Amino acid sequence: MPGKIKVKVLAGRNLPVMDRASDTTDAFVEIKFGSITHKTDVCRKSLNPHWNSTEWYRFEVDESELQDEPLQLRLMDHDTYSANDAIGKVVISLAPLLAREANNAKSTATPHGGAVMSGWIPVFDTMHGIRGELNVIVKVELFSDFNKYKTSSCGVQFFHCPMIPPGYRATSIHGFVEELVVNDDPEYQWIDKIRTPRASNEARQVAFIKLSNQVQRLVGLKAAELGANAVVGYQQDFDLEGEAGVVARAIDRDRREDKCDKDRGSPRHARHESYGGREPAQASHAQNSSLNATSTPLGIHRRSSDSDLSVTPKGGSLNTSAGNVGSGGGAILRPSMNSNNLDMLEYPFLTMTEYPPGFIVHIGGTVCARSVKLADGGEGAARAAWWAELRTELRAHARALRCNAVIAYTENTAICEDVCVLSASGTAVVINLDCDFNAEPEPTSAPAVPGARSLEESECEWCSVAHVPYSPGAGPYRAELAVCGGCRRARVPTVLLATCAKPSKLVSHAKAITLTAVAARVRRAPPTSEPGARDISDQLPFLEYELHKLLLAKLRMQGANAIFSLQTQIAIGERCVMALASGTACRLAALPPPTPPRIKASENDKDALEIQKALWDSFAANRLANGFDVGVPEQSIGGALPELEGEEAPALDLCADKDACVLELDEAEDGLRWSIFDVENL
Repeated sequence: MPGKIKVKVLAGRNLPVMDRASDTTDAFVEIKFGSITHKTDVCRKSLNPHWNSTEWYRFEVDESELQDEPLQLRLMDHDTYSANDAIGKVVISLAPLLAREANNAKSTATPHGGAVMSGWIPVFDTMHGIRGELNVIVKVELFSDFNKYKTSSCGVQFFHCPMIPPGYRATSIHGFVEELVVNDDPEYQWIDKIRTPRASNEARQVAFIKLSNQVQRLVGLKAAELGANAVVGYQQDFDLEGEAGVVARAIDRDRREDKCDKDRGSPRHARHESYGGREPAQASHAQNSSLNATSTPLGIHRRSSDSDLSVTPKGGSLNTSAGNVGSGGGAILRPSMNSNNLDMLEYPFLTMTEYPPGFIVHIGGTVCARSVKLADGGEGAARAAWWAELRTELRAHARALRCNAVIAYTENTAICEDVCVLSASGTAVVINLDCDFNAEPEPTSAPAVPGARSLEESECEWCSVAHVPYSPGAGPYRAELAVCGGCRRARVPTVLLATCAKPSKLVSHAKAITLTAVAARVRRAPPTSEPGARDISDQLPFLEYELHKLLLAKLRMQGANAIFSLQTQIAIGERCVMALASGTACRLAALPPPTPPRIKASENDKDALEIQKALWDSFAANRLANGFDVGVPEQSIGGALPELEGEEAPALDLCADKDACVLELDEAEDGLRWSIFDVENL
């Protein structure tokens, strides 16, 4: 979809003094897009110049260049007998204007004059910071193009928010999309040795913007091929690999959305170029039954080869509508996901963290996969294969938990020299794709008499989200399970860790706290080449175990039993490797309340009794400060929470069969002091 860009520079203000003799500036602007450059007239001897010219500077470009290239406005100071001095630069991405204009270009009801952006924009210099402002007008006009081999994704809107944005409603989910682009880093090019620091910084800044626009365009193309008109939960990262180059990555979840008309309150479809200017037909919503604990868990039978979500899943159970393909010859609309074809997806991942009620049926737990690689250059296909391995492993973990999707999915990297640690994490859940994506959260309530409902109705209870999706004896590993505190029938974990936000359906105490845990290990090999990568690979499992153990200890001492919005990050230095975990801790009513930690020691050890009492005092003080000592949470749950009875410290229990947090005591005084110090800081 080729287009036309028109730019008008009106004025500038608060410019710096560039001519010391007259304390003024002779300012002019260079407008550049791609390989074409225009210049304004010189406004002499003014720190607040005004260009009275009514001339529009025009650029006619093709569709791929329109999305990849940024609009650059360089503010210069004119010198007669020497080279012109650079004041600063304005770099504008045209993506917001392109998305708006692509929808307007398909409308034939009313004429339109293009998408316009105007106002005062700060002028930035990489050496001195903000150096004044420019008042500009930018207008983008697109020409209608029905070429099905187009290389632009104009019309696909991108949302970085973790949920469906306000004013929109989702009608379907199409699939997980990822893209990766590798490019040379301008800082490591040979020309960087002879150019000025300002030129080097600007070259890198423009290179990053071009990479960002290119990745977004390629993601939009994949979204359009799937039949989506919006991308929600868009995540973009840059991996700086030194001389190996720069890697731009993007992951997201494609959706078809309707934009709500604020005046009438009725839904109106945002037009997409795939429809050729026509309004899309409403897709029929299949009323499939919701997934529940009594049904056969999904996620057992899936393809093991097809990873491209644009390939139509096997089988004839897809819900498609007849009016999905327009006459304009645009991209073919693929069928959206539902509970029937979700099993066929290679990567059933969702990047959003907040979901409507009824979407999450059961939470299986947090799943994570890491890999250590050597960044030795190469094409993007090799790096894409690295991430594909992690996603396949993550999907296997979700299947082992009897879950059919991974939500709140994120990808992170840690790079030191040529050693790169790749991390992929998310929350394995059982989801219901046939729920109402636009339902508003309702006040959570529980039945007054537990067990009074049928088994089918029990899945609608407030506690069903916390029920484990697997049978107690058929789990992938030995897990501590307890009877649900709500329905008193199903099984729940004693501690719940999730990377997503807390579902509104789960009842919890009103207060939530932030928990942070840090673990570190010293590197035993040089930080570069294969020995360094092997050393990190050997230490990562132990580092994660220490981090997990410390996080659970802090969670227990705070009187909480669940962590949501959990984020874990690995940092690599020349001498050590660190792991950081942070999240929001809360007290769920469905999960059993945590018990204070107990010490394993001899009966005659007085120091152990003192530490045991200190542990209990700290545990009780934390519960009181967090509001977890109240029997009934903010929302009624049909009965008080089971709490520890009595205010005095319990007697030292040395039974090994009890559920206890064990603190090993050393006879040395230093070990005893460390134990007391650690208790006070939990």
